[in-house]
Amino acid sequence: MIISYNHLWMVNTETKEAEKMRKEGILVVKDPNEFNNYTCFNVVLPSYLPEGFEFDRAEFYEDENGVVENTKYIGLYFTNEKTGKYIYMQQRFADEETAYAGGAKKVEEIKINGVDAVFYDDRNIDWEANGVIYALSGRGEITKDELIKIAESIK
Repeated sequence: MIISYNHLWMVNTETKEAEKMRKEGILVVKDPNEFNNYTCFNVVLPSYLPEGFEFDRAEFYEDENGVVENTKYIGLYFTNEKTGKYIYMQQRFADEETAYAGGAKKVEEIKINGVDAVFYDDRNIDWEANGVIYALSGRGEITKDELIKIAESIK
């Protein structure tokens, strides 16, 4: 299913029926097989998620014309319907435009699949691999060990 809020339309890929919805400048994609149609890099989902969590949706920012094409960013949401908790992951193409320094209060250097990473503010992990910057954030009661296990399952 694809939803574009900037253009006030939603397309159900099974029925191809258009419905009106609104959310400023964001394209929502529910089918993981479609992600790489929008990005300039290869999107990789984790093969491990904690019990009860599953992929929910991906979000892309539309350009000023309402188009998503060769974007450098994707936001991924994994939710636990029972608890209402979610895990957020951003993947972005690694270049000068997408690099930024954070203002974390508590930072610990760790390794993810042998590459340098940082665990910060007791719920986030950032690392770079294969030209992609990964930012993983656990909301709620996701432990450091669970976040590391999720991160290490991305290969």
